[in-house]
Amino acid sequence: MTDLTKRQMLAGAVAATAALSAGRAAAQVADRKQLDRSLYPGPGLPGGGQLEVRMVATAWDIPDRDAIEFAERLKPFDPESWYQENTRLAERNAERAEHFLTTGRYVTAGEYHLRATGYYRNAVLYLPVSDDRMLPAYRKLQDSHAKAWSILPPPFEVVQIPYEGRRLRGHFFAAHGAPGQKLPVVFNYGGADGILLNAAPDGNSGFFRARGMSYLDVDGPGQGAPLRFDKLYSPPDVERFGKAITDYLKSRADVDPKRIGFHGSSMGGYYAPRCATVNDDIAAVAVWSGAYRLQRDIYDYYPPIRERLRWLIGASDYTDARRRFADFTLDGIAQKIRCPLLVGYGSQDRVMDPHGAFDLYAAASGSANRTMIDGVGHQDRKYELRTYLADWMAVQLRSLPEKGQRIKGSFGGPQSAPIE
Repeated sequence: MTDLTKRQMLAGAVAATAALSAGRAAAQVADRKQLDRSLYPGPGLPGGGQLEVRMVATAWDIPDRDAIEFAERLKPFDPESWYQENTRLAERNAERAEHFLTTGRYVTAGEYHLRATGYYRNAVLYLPVSDDRMLPAYRKLQDSHAKAWSILPPPFEVVQIPYEGRRLRGHFFAAHGAPGQKLPVVFNYGGADGILLNAAPDGNSGFFRARGMSYLDVDGPGQGAPLRFDKLYSPPDVERFGKAITDYLKSRADVDPKRIGFHGSSMGGYYAPRCATVNDDIAAVAVWSGAYRLQRDIYDYYPPIRERLRWLIGASDYTDARRRFADFTLDGIAQKIRCPLLVGYGSQDRVMDPHGAFDLYAAASGSANRTMIDGVGHQDRKYELRTYLADWMAVQLRSLPEKGQRIKGSFGGPQSAPIE
């Protein structure tokens, strides 16, 4: 290939990438001139002076054009823009999926339905119950998710959790084990925006399954479909739901009933510890954005979420909601937590007051051992702390592989060093 051809190809690539950002024409010209100069030989350089032009990185090196387009078009802090842009991309990916189906590219069709699922999920995530588009949007989410996993082999088992005369849908992601082996399991207790239907192929279970733990996610009271279609609201004594979860898990032949862990995030940072105040079947609890009094820690602390909070507990108005949230507290019962407890928080968290995590840690004096980590709030989700949390849970549930043992199963990323 001639230097001229190289210059033409690479200059075209740079121009195409730079064009994604409005107002960057001058930068395109400068980059092209610099690129042309870099292709000429230089004294003392290896390979005859030809620079290795692939060793570059820019803020626009993102292979997902939909994500770039979304970032460019979204009006920040604008709920209508958030809904419209996510819906537009969801519909685009759903159309792509149907096209791939007609051409026999079935796996690709399933993957694009999953992409549509992610955008539909974002679109519906913040819609209030008063918005006429909320239920139709949620049905589109359900349809997209179902289409994806009707084509692709699902990595989960659809399960039904008996709960006070109802049956709640869950997804059970089994870790790799020998036939008949009973493995530890982690139940994921989501927060105020909890929705079971997920675009991530592994349902965010990878970090746990890689360490030999199965994973259960459920649409519980005040979440997902039960909230939207059945008006099943979240009670303050969520240990009722926690008991239903452990009862179900203990009934499974592939679960070790003595190695059940609860993971909670956001409002799950209150839910999961509260479940452990009365449930000795819970062997360990780890939470992101730990909370102690939800009235103070989220309702008063972050006013934009009040409408969702009012809705998920079934309150009639904001005054009624604030009064009811006084009962969502660990005051006087946190000391009943006996199992190991990992309390994560974000010192700069704008959604959940970090003081709630401090109070939880201080009050849980009966815990077998307590640990706190900063950097796991709503705006700060560091990768290395995700591995720390998974390793911590693996230690508590005794599922870390022994030295020299070959690791099997699904992975959410490289394993960090074991926690002593």
